[in-house]
Amino acid sequence: MTSLPEEIPSSPAQEALWWIQHRAERKDLYNLTWRLRVPRLDAGVLDAAWRLVVERHEALRTAFARRGEGVVQVIHPVGDQDAVAPVQVVGWRTAPAGWTPGSLLDAVAGRLHAAPFDLESAPLARVALVSVGEVHDLLITVHHSVLDGWAMHLVVDDLRTAYEAVRAGGPSAVTAARVFPEPAVPYRTFGRGGEGSAGARAERAYWTGRLRGVRAAALVPDGDGSGGSRAAVRHRLSGPARDAVAAIAARVGSTAFAVQLAAVRTVLARGGASGRTALGVVVANRLGQEDQRRVGYCANTVLLADEVTDADRFDDVVGRVRDSLWESLPYQHVNFSEVFAELSAEDRAALGSTPPVLVTHHGGIGSGLTLGGGPARLLPSPSTSARCQLLVGVFEGDGETVLEVEYDTDQLREDAVRAFLDDVEAVLTAPDGLVGDLRVSSRAVAGVPASRRGGPVVASGSGLPVDGLLADWERVLGTAVRADDDFFAVGGHSLQVLELVAAVEAAAGRELDVPEWLEEPTPRRMAELLASAAGAEEFEGPARGITRVTLRDGVPGGPHLHMVHGAGVGSVPYRELAAALPADWRVTVGEDGGTGPTTVEELVARHLEPLLDGGPLPDLLGGWSMGGLLAHAMAAELRRRGLGGPPLLLLDPPVPGDFTQAGSPVDVFADGVLRAGGAEVPDLLRLGDRADRGVTTLAALLRAAGGEAPPDALRARYLLHERHTAALRGYRDAPLLADVPALLVAADLTDADVARWRALFAGPLRTARVPVDHYALLRGDAVRRVADLAAELLPTAAPR
Repeated sequence: MTSLPEEIPSSPAQEALWWIQHRAERKDLYNLTWRLRVPRLDAGVLDAAWRLVVERHEALRTAFARRGEGVVQVIHPVGDQDAVAPVQVVGWRTAPAGWTPGSLLDAVAGRLHAAPFDLESAPLARVALVSVGEVHDLLITVHHSVLDGWAMHLVVDDLRTAYEAVRAGGPSAVTAARVFPEPAVPYRTFGRGGEGSAGARAERAYWTGRLRGVRAAALVPDGDGSGGSRAAVRHRLSGPARDAVAAIAARVGSTAFAVQLAAVRTVLARGGASGRTALGVVVANRLGQEDQRRVGYCANTVLLADEVTDADRFDDVVGRVRDSLWESLPYQHVNFSEVFAELSAEDRAALGSTPPVLVTHHGGIGSGLTLGGGPARLLPSPSTSARCQLLVGVFEGDGETVLEVEYDTDQLREDAVRAFLDDVEAVLTAPDGLVGDLRVSSRAVAGVPASRRGGPVVASGSGLPVDGLLADWERVLGTAVRADDDFFAVGGHSLQVLELVAAVEAAAGRELDVPEWLEEPTPRRMAELLASAAGAEEFEGPARGITRVTLRDGVPGGPHLHMVHGAGVGSVPYRELAAALPADWRVTVGEDGGTGPTTVEELVARHLEPLLDGGPLPDLLGGWSMGGLLAHAMAAELRRRGLGGPPLLLLDPPVPGDFTQAGSPVDVFADGVLRAGGAEVPDLLRLGDRADRGVTTLAALLRAAGGEAPPDALRARYLLHERHTAALRGYRDAPLLADVPALLVAADLTDADVARWRALFAGPLRTARVPVDHYALLRGDAVRRVADLAAELLPTAAPR
């Protein structure tokens, strides 16, 4: 018997990420994806190996929940299958037309990365093996609240170990305890307790004292202000620059990263970020050997302050960076959100809730990995969401130093980022002289850079002009507020953000993108963001009952064709058929908007109700796929009631009593959606048994192919598809139908299937075969052939 999940307090950093996730418009903001180029892998072995890794590390079985005023971790026990996401497999033998293997893999990686996590549903990790021909990518995506980059490296290395063990011994013979004899270091004990102690207060005071009167350093925005998104530039340091870093580090007695960090600081200072400024530095926060083996979210952001003057030598700047890194080491575990809450309003406004420029040392993280007996090479991140203005990641390995710079395209153009990197190279390779003699092209500013965005002051259509928001601001802050006042500059603090956001969201009836607002926390910007949120459409679940949709009105007295929906679909598949029929035809479709279990008999009764509402029956009754089977059953019920019935147009319907599906319901649904949309269906598609996870991946595949389907809409459609397929599975005794003219059009139906349909008609059944697949029957030349056949069927109708 599986035990219940265990709840323990979350860390301050996890709680901060939970809050941002629930308020941010971009729900992938803190997704972390490692895209690894790998050799050909055995998907079954990989899935078994991943399950062993999930069993080993409780962080991979963790979700979150709100409890009162706080957030807790919900750790699912080993053996809870709901807490394990099977490896999804997507593969094409060759790249479809219009794609190369690289471009298709890029598109799929970007869409899979962007699929959001529900933080209340474990696991917050998923794995996909995607291949095109002989090019294979392994995508491991986690939410940052459970893993950081260091932990990802550990997880991938454990996956290598587990893969080798499963491949050698088979899935059934391998256990996590046998594969990993050394127990994992639990994350739950990391950084817990003591937040209110005198020691913790002194640790926070260390940071608040050093950040007093300090401003953030940032580049001057030159982006187009069209809306924040992420782009990345990878820059390999030149040989002379690498040599210079090594020489300076040896001369000053510092690490190479201290030299690189000093170069970034010097470029910003020479570009105009004068005075005492701070850079954000992401630290591993893993001081002991035990922490270095811990799989979880341990990383932290600290702000290191300094003033670079023209009289400094670059070695002086490096020395101060070295000293600040070492001096702060005992305090690097103090969460930045806690420090920020204790800063003065002026300091908060000058630094920003997220440092505009972040620098992180990845070192050898992501390098030297292997899987399946070959190298597993880490590729650039597929993320398109920016967390700050500029994030400089320093990677080292194979004798190279690579700066991967992620930047917010709303604030910066690519040429500005490349110029910044050129300036870093120039600073590193310059002769040892005065900083004041260095020349840079970058333009920088001290303080949080102003947004370049313009926009209306009034939230159009929302009834929330800036003046309307000011009342809530003044009530929460207890002071007079103007439209362009900065929230923190007028005394606001992080706890009041919650109160203010709740008040304005309740008044507006929509969510505020809080991270975006925090970049410019004024009433005016709040009104603009609420206005843009007004245009967001929400998906509404299907209404109950049968709805008759008119695809074409035709002309009075013209023929009337009524079609019945297929499994999980409505009227959309019939649009090309309606267009291909003669202009005088009226075409209607019966759509099912019901929920929950049903039967074919119940569906028949519900479909007949609007057809028997007093008007004449249609001249022709038909359906594609499940709709054809329902049309046959409806005709039999009309006969049973003595009402006669129109001729039948049956388009490749499943044989009653013989409905089977090859693959999981999610895979069958995904295959149908992709085929119906005309997308290139992967030759290999295994999405697992969980609808929520499979539908998320399906939405990503559709978007990668240039289509668009919101996951919520796909989930509703999946539920409808399951309702219909369950009804088909339970339908066994189809009636014999006499004296009803009918045409059966076969596409995927075999000759044996056609013969079984013939047995359900007492009279002759006309048949025709169209050489396309099931889904192509309603498109292009095939649907025009169907329209001609339908027109030929009408004259055979018996008088009614």
